[in-house]
Amino acid sequence: MSDLPITSTLDAWTPNDLRRGGFDADGVATPALRAAAGKPQLTPSPGLAAWLAETGGSLAFSTYQTGRLFFLGSKPDNSLYALERQIGSAMGLAVDSKTLWVGGRDRIWRFSNTGADQIRGQHYDAIYMPRKSYLVAQSNTHDVIADVRFQGKHYDLLYANTQFSCVAAPDEHYSFRPVWVPDFISVLAPEDRCHLNGICARDGELAYVTVCGRSDAPLGWKAGKSRGGLVIDVRSGVTVCEGLSMPHSPRWHAGKLWLIDSGGAQLGYVDFASRSFVPVIMCQGFARGIAFVGEFAVVSLARLRPKSNGLIG
Repeated sequence: MSDLPITSTLDAWTPNDLRRGGFDADGVATPALRAAAGKPQLTPSPGLAAWLAETGGSLAFSTYQTGRLFFLGSKPDNSLYALERQIGSAMGLAVDSKTLWVGGRDRIWRFSNTGADQIRGQHYDAIYMPRKSYLVAQSNTHDVIADVRFQGKHYDLLYANTQFSCVAAPDEHYSFRPVWVPDFISVLAPEDRCHLNGICARDGELAYVTVCGRSDAPLGWKAGKSRGGLVIDVRSGVTVCEGLSMPHSPRWHAGKLWLIDSGGAQLGYVDFASRSFVPVIMCQGFARGIAFVGEFAVVSLARLRPKSNGLIG
């Protein structure tokens, strides 16, 4: 991956790291190796529980490789608690006070908040129970948005259907219903042609997507992943930013379109006048996933996968 301008301070993979991550010596993961690796270990920073208590919420995140969904929260004494569930190839998340959506490789889960309760002596403000699962073929669901409008229609959920190069909605009859397709994609095929991996709403309406390359060939985006990434305004079809390296996670916040230029290891925003990316901070790893909490940007970081040809973004 020498063509990627990756900047990372994360240590290189050691044999012990590979084993704990469920990989063999060549960096290949298998279900048996992942099972043998056991549960991930959490090492919170000092003050995390106090910050969560101050914000009045919990932090939810997914771990794709281990197929887990985590909730981190604070107890009344400002100590940290962590809950985790195995949920398959968990990726994109969307949550509010009523519903939690979890996107994965071949299905999307909907959880409903059944209300506050006491469980084993611990009080929880919300309890999300699984209520429905949509089988969405091999959509490779990277990002999800709940309760969103597009072209005059309301959707309970829209998601980045990365494998079929489109924005899609779950459907009661078909595997999915395509809602928006880039104008350079000629056919919906499970070929990950442009690696459409991020979607963003603005004022409740689907507005922007990130793609890793303007390609109409199977896996064609990989040929230009160093600087072929772009952001498209789905309302007009106009490219609002280009020259990116594997962009992820577009988010509208405080009047700006924020995103991660993952290959360049930078978090920043789009300058619409120049159609360029304005970096704000370097990310100490391969970043994908942003949530804004007040004035804070919570960014998820990962190591590059040890087997380079397994990188799917």
